[in-house]
Amino acid sequence: MNQYLQSCRTLLTSGLNKIAVIGNESCDLDSAVSSVAFAFHLQHRPTMLGVWYKDNTIVFPVLNVVRAELPLKTEVTYCLKQQGIALGDLICRDEIDWELEPAINVVLVDHHVSKLQQNIVGIIDHRPMESNALFNSNAFKKIEQVGSCATLVGREICNAGVLQESLQDYSIAMELLYAAIVLDTVNFSKEADKAKPMDFEIADKIETYLHIAEEYRLAHRETLFKSLVAARCDVSELNASQLLLKDLKIISQNDRVVALPGFPMAVQDYLKLPDQREHFDQFAISTRSNVVILLGMKVLPDGGVRRDIGVIPIDDKPLAEKIISAIRNCKQMNFELEELASCDRTGAIFFQQHNLKASRKQLIPFVKNVLSTVA
Repeated sequence: MNQYLQSCRTLLTSGLNKIAVIGNESCDLDSAVSSVAFAFHLQHRPTMLGVWYKDNTIVFPVLNVVRAELPLKTEVTYCLKQQGIALGDLICRDEIDWELEPAINVVLVDHHVSKLQQNIVGIIDHRPMESNALFNSNAFKKIEQVGSCATLVGREICNAGVLQESLQDYSIAMELLYAAIVLDTVNFSKEADKAKPMDFEIADKIETYLHIAEEYRLAHRETLFKSLVAARCDVSELNASQLLLKDLKIISQNDRVVALPGFPMAVQDYLKLPDQREHFDQFAISTRSNVVILLGMKVLPDGGVRRDIGVIPIDDKPLAEKIISAIRNCKQMNFELEELASCDRTGAIFFQQHNLKASRKQLIPFVKNVLSTVA
């Protein structure tokens, strides 16, 4: 794996046919490792790429984050370092001049709508289908709602038969995918209810490949999960501004911008951080947000989960009210919101979310639907 990643960076400036495998802009663990593992697989077994793959093709992963913000992805950097991967060998989004490289083809993982103008030749995603999604008819598409995108990548690798053939050492790739599956499914928690049958199936196959004995698998998962949660929650070196950027989604539509930062802590705890108000105001200005939706998820010592939400209007209170109404009246997904006592922010509303199964992934389609109706 290390030799492969080093060669990718070396060959990036060459005239070879290039295919970038890139995750979504949150660059969470699932996106990051899915891009690394799937690019590695496609380089060594390019069958899925069909006509897009030529003899002089380099398939390389891209972390969808600017280099300066990579340290904010604490669980990502922790997991990669655990596998002996040097962060300097990886390519970040801002290290490619996309406008000067229009010939780069792109494979999307962990999302299926992209701002990139490059030709999209493949998609692997576990998100609900977006109404504005446009697909290249010749691209391969694997879109299924499972707990982790890493599960879908792992399935493609398993189905290719390379693990049995041992033609290439996939151990690091599978370790990375396994970590993302365990974290994304909250260690297959029944309470979180994120794991689907395929998540269990692929995790089991990876454990078999990695020679993890059946009697030790539950304990192994628990130890891995706790280490990843600890890494994700280790925000001791991050200030309130950096936390807003750590796991950020931005939705822009009809000249409106809604920012959705996700925290590895409760929103109510975030609000108590030093200089939080100043950092938040700077964030709202820099992102040009009309509304900011803060999403907190705190993993408790007993393995339970607590979620809370804050909807903060910046300069468009009617839009914030429409979003809140859409969430409260959502028939497809009951978020089970309990309004909390108001704080000193004008117009801000905070909720405890009792439906722990509902995450940002389920919230985003409703936000986009509200934005689509704004004149």
